[in-house]
Amino acid sequence: MTASNERGPIVVLLDGSELAEQAVPVAAALATRADAELVLVHVHAPTPVDPIHVEGLPVIDEQWRSLRRKHEQAYLDGARERLAAGARASTVLLEGRVTSAVATYAGERAAQLLVLTTHGRSGLERAWLGSVADELTRISPVPVLLIRPQTAPSATRFRRILVPLDGSPLAETVLEHAIRLAKLEPEAEIMLLEVLPDDSTPVVVPASLLGPSAASEERTREREAVARAYLDGIAARVRSAGLLATPRIQAARRVAATILETAQSEHVDLVALSTHGRSGFLRMALGSVADKVVRGSQTPILLYRPLANTAPAAP
Repeated sequence: MTASNERGPIVVLLDGSELAEQAVPVAAALATRADAELVLVHVHAPTPVDPIHVEGLPVIDEQWRSLRRKHEQAYLDGARERLAAGARASTVLLEGRVTSAVATYAGERAAQLLVLTTHGRSGLERAWLGSVADELTRISPVPVLLIRPQTAPSATRFRRILVPLDGSPLAETVLEHAIRLAKLEPEAEIMLLEVLPDDSTPVVVPASLLGPSAASEERTREREAVARAYLDGIAARVRSAGLLATPRIQAARRVAATILETAQSEHVDLVALSTHGRSGFLRMALGSVADKVVRGSQTPILLYRPLANTAPAAP
C-alpha cells in the first residue's frame, strides 16, 4: 500500500459460497478502520457451465445467460445489504477468467488489499491452496490477504503481526503493507523474525577431517550478530512509524515450520511475508517457504509479490 493506493479500495472476491463469504467481515472491518471503500467482486463466466447441445454442437442461450448474470448481481447486492449499517460498499460483476479479471481490476483500482478465503465453492481441503487463491498470490499486483475458512469467525483485528525476513530487500517489500495494517490498531506490535539455518545437523565424517568446534561456534556468533544488527535497523524503521517492534532471531533447520510455530506460540493475528526473498524471483511452488507457510497456517496470511523493479534479484 504505497502512496498511490493508500486511499484505494479493499476488494473482496466472492464465489457464491459461505466459505468465501467468511472473508467479508474481515475486509469490512479493515475498510471501516482505514476509511476505505469496500468492493464486493464476483466474476461472471462468459459461457454457461453446462451449455445446451444440439446435434453435438453447444448452443448458447442468451436469455439464460442474461438471467444468470442478473442472479449473480442479485447475490452481490444481497451480500452488500447484509453488511453492518454505515459500511461504504459497492459491488462489481466482472467478466472473464476469474484470476486475471480480479487481478486486473485490483491493479486498475490501485486497491489497498485483495481479500479472499483460501478455499471457496468446493470447500475441499487439498495439499495445495484452492486454485484461485493459489494463482492470485502469483499474479496479483496488490497485496493479497488470505483467510482460511473456519467454523468460528475469523478475527477482524490485527494487533500482533509477524513479519519473517531473510535479510534481502525483496523480503522487506511486505513490510510497508504490514505497517499500514498495524497502524489501524492502537498499540499494535510487529514481530520481526529471521530464521538462521541450523548447522548442527549431524554429519558422519572421519574424525581426522573434523575441524575445531570453536570455529563453527564463531561462525554462528558472527551470523547472529549480523542478523541482530539487520533486525535492529528494521525495528527502528517500524518504531519510527509509531509502532512497537520486537526483533527475534532463531536458529532452525526448517524455516517454514519455525515461522508457523512462532505464529502459534506468540498468538499473532497475522503473518505477513513476501512471496520472494533471498533466492530472487523464483516461482512460488511446492517447497518454497511462502507456500508452506500458507498451507500450514490457521492464521490469516498477508502475501505480497514484489514487482520486478522493486529490488535487485540475487545473483
